[in-house]
Amino acid sequence: MNNRHIIFICCLAVVGAAGYADYLTGARISIMLLYAIPVFASARYCGRTEGLIVAIGATAGWLLVNIFHQFPGESDAILSWNAITRLGIFAMIAYAVSLQAQLRRALEREKQKSDADRLTGLLNKGAFRDRVEEEMSRALRYNHSLSLAFIDLDNFKQVNDSQGHARGDRLLQGVSEAITHAVRKTDIAGRIGGDEFAICFPETDEEQAHKAIDNLVTALDIMTSQSGWQVTASIGVVTCTEICDTYDTLLGKADRLMYRAKEKGKNAAVFENAITIDK
Repeated sequence: MNNRHIIFICCLAVVGAAGYADYLTGARISIMLLYAIPVFASARYCGRTEGLIVAIGATAGWLLVNIFHQFPGESDAILSWNAITRLGIFAMIAYAVSLQAQLRRALEREKQKSDADRLTGLLNKGAFRDRVEEEMSRALRYNHSLSLAFIDLDNFKQVNDSQGHARGDRLLQGVSEAITHAVRKTDIAGRIGGDEFAICFPETDEEQAHKAIDNLVTALDIMTSQSGWQVTASIGVVTCTEICDTYDTLLGKADRLMYRAKEKGKNAAVFENAITIDK
């Protein structure tokens, strides 16, 4: 049973509780709001159909209570009209709320598409920057560490030149999949250039960054060995215990560390704390 089913069942239970409360008050106190709340919740979190079902249930509950406590002289026609009116109101709530939820989800999907790199599915350069700047602000506010890795594939140009761009694209996709599987859900990964990637590790000090990069290198080794790609990665990792730089400065430091890794013979990672790096 998924969350959607649980919410739907809970909404029906709330309708039943509202009906019981209506029965206890003798239908003299309007508790229409108590009926409307589960209609709203089911339409928002479950969908239009579920919202309409709960709307019908809320109307049926109200009608049964009012039949039991029917006032003297109140005709069945008036009772029926009031029931139809309430059903119409509940149905409109369900329709409007479900439509708004659909529009919100559609906007979220479009935003995700605009934020994603078309080839790899990772964040594109702009979206990555926005997310990292948010994490930098959060790290500064709560005095948390943050690590940023700059990854450049070694000998990638040879793949493109010797095997064609289509093979190069498949390699980039494979690297992106390896990155996605190696990092945590809270980490932020993006493609910021042709064969350049970056990963932000929130709340991660230098020791933890070493472990995270070890996991990443292992994932890349497995991917390249299984696919036969003769490609490695040079990685520069900068850790901030106190965020005092801009995004561009921080990325630039990680980029310089990556070039140090290449100078060491490639297929390596260089780590430093931001405090020890000259700006």
